[in-house]
Amino acid sequence: MSKSNVIERIQSNLSNTIDAILNHQYLDSLEKNAINKEKLEIFVCEQYHIIANDRRNFAFMISKAATDLASKLFIDCLDAELNALGNLTFMADELATDKRKIENYEPLAGRQAHTNYLTRLAVYGSDAEILSTLLIDLAVWGANCGKMSSILKNKYGFGENSCVFLDKFATPLSEEFVNKSKELIYSAFLQSEKSLHTAGRLILD
Repeated sequence: MSKSNVIERIQSNLSNTIDAILNHQYLDSLEKNAINKEKLEIFVCEQYHIIANDRRNFAFMISKAATDLASKLFIDCLDAELNALGNLTFMADELATDKRKIENYEPLAGRQAHTNYLTRLAVYGSDAEILSTLLIDLAVWGANCGKMSSILKNKYGFGENSCVFLDKFATPLSEEFVNKSKELIYSAFLQSEKSLHTAGRLILD
């Protein structure tokens, strides 16, 4: 099988899971104004703890990257997480959620599963596994962030600044990041497409 379309092939194999995420009932409830302020606060608090952990994940990935290219790509990811943590404060301000409440919030295990699996990849996964997972997962996450931002602006009265956290993630990955990630993934293709598929499936699940 061609290595040049391995990411697209994995995405196709995981299309049912991807479709389920893109059509999640949370978005439907949000569209119907059925998500109240308290539940939106949960989103903010969970994201705070997820991003705080992902920041450490990417820092660790940088420290163990096998090549300069992988290190540079993970530095880009770390920068994005640092910016996201700052951008999240604007959404918290919109909801009048103070920092103490966010920091004292008890995270839910299921909602932290994603970042904790990323920790496993950071420790045990190859650079190719991590990057293939990011290309697959961030596209789905970004699409839902775009939907959520639009709904919050149109149905909840959120301003542009309040949704900058979502809008930044909704922005597609740069062509340079995608191309360089694929370059690294293809160079490691012989390791096993199955491991790349498994990593992508688990992060989406």
